Amino acid sequence: MRVTSNMSADSSIYNIQKGRAKLDKLQELTSSGQYVNRPSDDPINTRLLLDIGDKIKTGDVYLSNIKKSAIWQQFTNTALTGMADTMRLAKQQIATITGGSSDPTVRQNAVLQLQALKQQMIDLGNMRQGDQYIFGGADNATAPFSGTAPYYNGDETGLNIEIGAATTQQMNIPGNQLLTADGAASQPYGTVNILKSFDDLITAINANDAAGIAAGAQALNDGAKQINNAQSDVSARLMRLDSMTKLNDNTRNTLMAVYSNTQNVDYAKLGVELSQQKIAFEASLSATAKISQLSLLDYM
Repeated sequence: MRVTSNMSADSSIYNIQKGRAKLDKLQELTSSGQYVNRPSDDPINTRLLLDIGDKIKTGDVYLSNIKKSAIWQQFTNTALTGMADTMRLAKQQIATITGGSSDPTVRQNAVLQLQALKQQMIDLGNMRQGDQYIFGGADNATAPFSGTAPYYNGDETGLNIEIGAATTQQMNIPGNQLLTADGAASQPYGTVNILKSFDDLITAINANDAAGIAAGAQALNDGAKQINNAQSDVSARLMRLDSMTKLNDNTRNTLMAVYSNTQNVDYAKLGVELSQQKIAFEASLSATAKISQLSLLDYM
């Protein structure tokens, strides 16, 4: 078969374009630092990278949720610590008047102390994180506790937050479970209405009712245990959040490593390939230029 000048020209142009395409591709990889810059570059790895990207974003949401929940738990724990200290002071005050007292001044002092301590419990129950009341349930925009019955005006909803794949944890403690438990068996920490117990105890002291004072003292003792149970729950939540943080961090690091190995270019290797391709492309241009100058006179 006779090779015409047009065929030689077409072949030369094809080889030059092919070399130019390889050079452009290597330059693009050098510029972007990524093997896959569009789905057509590698459909299989494109799907893998998109999946990894989605998982990393989801993991970041989990870590953000964990951080928010941990802050909430820390505020809750601060309030509970204050409540536990307040209950301890209340029990100490009651120990001085357990059997009643014929001295009205002693009784009045005890009443004033208990009223102040009750108000302290209410203030701690109305503690806020930012502009949200931490014990208000889903209705956390208004103060949940007041000094008169029914004492708790908040919502009873437990707010769950997602901290891992198919894994949630309750973020809050509804105030009715903490300070105004109604005696129902469903209460997780205890069945004492602590605020009502303060009022009953104050009434008993004013009446110098020894039996009522003894019953009130027992109620406050059970209420203190109720607060301690809530503290234990919050401590367990914080431990779980710490564990989930480590798990999510490890998962994220693994995904980032796979993503990096799949997507990020090896600049050392790419530099060598780019240099070689430039030499080959320039040689192709030079050879084509020389061949294109030949004519029949060159063979005569």
